[in-house]
Amino acid sequence: MKQEELELWQKVIDEIKINIPETAHTWLNNLEPALPLFEEPANGIFLLKSNQGFGIQVLTQKYLTEIEEALFKCTSLKRSVRIVLDETIKPKKKQSTPKQPQEFSLVQEQIDSLKQMYSFCGLNLKYTFDNFVCGENSNFAFNVAKIVAAAPGQKYNPLYIHGNVGLGKTHLMQAIGHEILKNFPALKVKYAKAEEITNQLTESGIVASERNSKMKKLRDRYRNIDVLLLDDIQFAEGKQRTEEEIFNIFDVLFHAGKQIVFASDRPPSSLVCTPDRLKSRYEWGLNVEIQVPDLNTRFEIIKKHAIHSNFEINDEVALLLAKTYDRNIRELEGAYNKLSAYASIQGVEADIELAKKILNLNSAVKKISVEDIINKTAKFFGVKKEDVLSCSRSKDIANARRLAMYLSREITQMSLPEIGAIFGKNHTTVLYSWEKVKKEAAVDRKLNETIDELNKFIAD
Repeated sequence: MKQEELELWQKVIDEIKINIPETAHTWLNNLEPALPLFEEPANGIFLLKSNQGFGIQVLTQKYLTEIEEALFKCTSLKRSVRIVLDETIKPKKKQSTPKQPQEFSLVQEQIDSLKQMYSFCGLNLKYTFDNFVCGENSNFAFNVAKIVAAAPGQKYNPLYIHGNVGLGKTHLMQAIGHEILKNFPALKVKYAKAEEITNQLTESGIVASERNSKMKKLRDRYRNIDVLLLDDIQFAEGKQRTEEEIFNIFDVLFHAGKQIVFASDRPPSSLVCTPDRLKSRYEWGLNVEIQVPDLNTRFEIIKKHAIHSNFEINDEVALLLAKTYDRNIRELEGAYNKLSAYASIQGVEADIELAKKILNLNSAVKKISVEDIINKTAKFFGVKKEDVLSCSRSKDIANARRLAMYLSREITQMSLPEIGAIFGKNHTTVLYSWEKVKKEAAVDRKLNETIDELNKFIAD
């Protein structure tokens, strides 16, 4: 691979590491693309290769979705991934580095220690207050977050941050964690996603003989901390054991004066399947909303992102991106990543013409969002939008929901977690619905006709 591709692939690996357990990081060491990153595979399957047979098995069975999502985030290309064995790959060795002056070694040791501490807390070093672009859409939430970070547990506890997917909720809540660690290094900070608690509860109940021991460790992990940052709590909705555990963790921490910060894609009142007693806990402190940023804020976001990525673009291109990608910051940054990566690898200027070509902005095709699909699907089947987003298992509603999920993945460029966040579901639920509909449509003529009719209805 060229140097630019190597750097981009390293970004993909770093992104994967954020979303999978540290114990699985070792299997990523010798993983590499079998094709250039921007080459479209003939059969639609993007191949990765590794010389570790067992590693391939682990990554394929457990983390293939996370790999596909990281690849999409860094290249803006949605592709199915398959990992194949290539025993000719030489194991990567740690490079020996020349001895550095003692002063440099001490600084490096401090940096490594800092990274290790943040990794243990679940924090990403790039999510700080300094690189959060604040606009009218997020000004109030930003200022409240700063107050919480300056005096954890004393004001606005719990803090509940909500807003649509990709608007900066995770960035802001992790910035609180970074600021607290800087000002109060003795405090124990933990960032986690609600889905992690669900997975840990599932694992703790597999072997009966180990259940009590694992449950104790799980509870100690979350109850013996000073600051809990719990993200994506909408994924806990309807999961009785998870919500029960969150309720108990909340009571222990809150009554001990510990700071709690929640983040969700919707306000507590919209968590219709969540028990009232837990919803009331979410509402005890302060609820703040992050809205869609305006054009000027999106422009500043992309310019700042470009500076941090060491590939600046001119104002004309930045304005084009800001105007085009107006719903989702992740989508905006993903478009920049794709453009800058292509320009770097090909050694060309990232001008307006290249941006339009690479990002397919010359197309006159109507841009359809997941929200559009949900609204049109609800109307098509004669149900309410709220029903599609609910936990109802009514046959008509469940059918409308699964088709809306299927078409969201087929039509939009949004990732599985992003689609899942809008529906209030786990990304695996979206993937399951998509695969099930696709399989059924291959043999069910009536379902195929329904999908075609719905597709046309959405496009109109």
